Formats: sequence, structure tokens, C-alpha cells
Amino acid sequence: MATTGNGLRIDGTILGQSTISMVDGPAGRLIFRGYELHDLVSYASWEEVLYLLWYGALPTQAQLDELQQHLARERALTADEVALLRSLPATNHGMAGLQAIVSAMAYRYGSEMMHADTIRESGLRLTARLPTLLTTWIRLRQGLEPVEPDPALGTAANMLLTLLGERADATAAHVLDSYMVVTAENGLNISTFVARVITSTRNTLATAISAAIGTLGGVVHGGANEQSMRTFLAIGTPEQASAYIEALQTRKERLMGVGHRVFEVEDPRLRHMRRLSQELADRPVGDPTSHQIAAAVEAIVQEHPFFQQRRLYPNVEFYSAPLLYQLGFPVDCFTAVFACARMPGWIAHIMEQLADNQLVRPEMEYIGPLNRPFQAIAER
Repeated sequence: MATTGNGLRIDGTILGQSTISMVDGPAGRLIFRGYELHDLVSYASWEEVLYLLWYGALPTQAQLDELQQHLARERALTADEVALLRSLPATNHGMAGLQAIVSAMAYRYGSEMMHADTIRESGLRLTARLPTLLTTWIRLRQGLEPVEPDPALGTAANMLLTLLGERADATAAHVLDSYMVVTAENGLNISTFVARVITSTRNTLATAISAAIGTLGGVVHGGANEQSMRTFLAIGTPEQASAYIEALQTRKERLMGVGHRVFEVEDPRLRHMRRLSQELADRPVGDPTSHQIAAAVEAIVQEHPFFQQRRLYPNVEFYSAPLLYQLGFPVDCFTAVFACARMPGWIAHIMEQLADNQLVRPEMEYIGPLNRPFQAIAER
């Protein structure tokens, strides 16, 4: 463990053992339960990955059908839940809204302490409902009425249906589903670590997920997708990318969406985000400008001495920004969509923590003064 000023770094410190995923930074590999991410993105749906992370194996068709039916039953909102969403401030940031929603669901369904034998059921309810809660709240704050989910559609297609008010085209549904596979899990990242810490205190699921959501929203964690998009919007056109980055360098400001604390080579998720964003840009409908700006910025980063000397590459958030923008999600809700996709990973880690739970209690080395003589207030 190394300290740097008032900060604390525990990069590379082994805090426990897990069978959920492996993040190989030097090699740029990401493995879920023994399966390469690249294979899962190519051949599995988000629901299949959820099953894999929670049960340890890919589902049979019968098991997948049962899971999808369960998700469909839990996905639709009640009138009381919609009324609750109407009461939330329309001006809330997406992540603040999502945290409020999770807390409200705990109030509605009770907030019992987590147990290993009930966590899967309660986790499935929250995982199924959270996307509909988010998209319905987005519609309400836009002055639009809620749209019922379709039991025949999967999670990604229903997110788009309940966001846009109509069925999305096959490309859009496929892209969002693949995005959710890519972001479903990523080892002991900071938000997952926080979820496990909360779990170790024998707390509630809502508390653990709310804490994870709050952590994910940080601009150097999941919130980087929103900040990347704001950068692309500020650039305006691909032709202005070079001048913008040079000005950013002059001001010594960070280019969001570039660099990763673990991956020492290109983030293995980047190729999929780039491809998926390109698929949306290639459609005859929509505006490809955001993807084109991201591509222009990436080209500069790949050649610029500052980034190359420091081995800084675009990360998963870089192309997820134009991807989510092209799908129609509000910029301030990008990280909230990320949180919905990450639920399988968070809850898999919560399950693993509960299975052999011990309080997570790290220590810090004290480097302050010792043996200071106490003086009464009149003598100070």
C-alpha cells in the first residue's frame, strides 16, 4: 500500500479471492467466470451474462426462458411507483434521481438486512425494475407519459421502448444489449468494492446499491461517460478536435475518457464500444456527428506525444458516450444507464461477500505527531 499526499492508493493490493471475474491489466483481458469478454459480447445476451454471473454457468434455453419470464413479471411498474416518480424533482441529475429511486424502492418493499438465501430474489426484483424506473422518470421529467414495457422484449429493447415511446430498430436494441454485456462486470472496481464493504456491515441491499451508484457517479469512475460527451459537444465538429485538445493541454486539463488505472494497454472493452457506436452512426436515421467527433479525438490521442509517452488510451467510457447519445439517453443519465447495466456484477459480488462474510476493515498508517503535551485552554 502506498500513500501519496492526502490520497490513498491500493492498486495491485490483493484484498480477497473471487470466482466472478478476472481483470488482467498488463494483457488487456477481461474474463467473466472463465469466459472471455469478447466471446460473451459476440454470442451472449445481457440476460445470459446475468445468469452466468449469479449462477456460475451459462444458462440452458429453459433456464434463460425462466429468467426472462421472471424479469418480465418484475419489470412493469405499479401506479404507486409511477406516482412516486412524478414526485421526484425534474431538475435532479440522473444519478441523484437514481439514488432516490433505489431508496424509494427500499421503502416500498422493505429494507431488511441482506441474507444469502434471499439476496437473489430481492436482487432480481431491483435489477428488473431499475431500468424501467429510470426511463419512466426520464419521460416524466420531459413532460411525457409513461410507456408500459412489453413482456415479449428483453431488458435492452424494453429500456428503449420505455424511453422513446416506441419500439427501437433492431440495430439500436442490439447495440444497447451489447453495451450492457460489456459493462455488466469489471472486477473489484471502486463502486463494486464499496458495495462489498457495505455488505460486510450486514446492511440492506438498497444501501449497498445506493452506495455503489453514488460511487459510480464520480467523474473519474463511471461519470467519465457524461464528461466525455460534454467534451465532444464542446468540440462541436470533428474538424475542431485538434485545436480543442491543444487548448486543453495548454490549460493542463484532463481529457475525460482517456486512461485507466488497471489496463496498461488498450481497454479490451474499447473495441466493442467503438464498433457499436459505429453501427449506430452507419444507420440511415439519426445524427452520426458525436461518433465522428469521438473518432477524430481518438485519432489525435493515438498520435499525440503527451498521451503516447504516458501510455494513455481511450477507455470504455470514451465511445460509450456517443453510443448512449445516439440511442437518445439524456447526457446526465448516461451513468445511470451504466448503473442499470452493472447490476448483475454488483449483486454477484454482494452474493459472494454474503457467502463468507467478514467485516471489511482496512487500516491506515498514522504519520502525525506523538506525545504532544496537553495545555488547558487558558494556557494556549
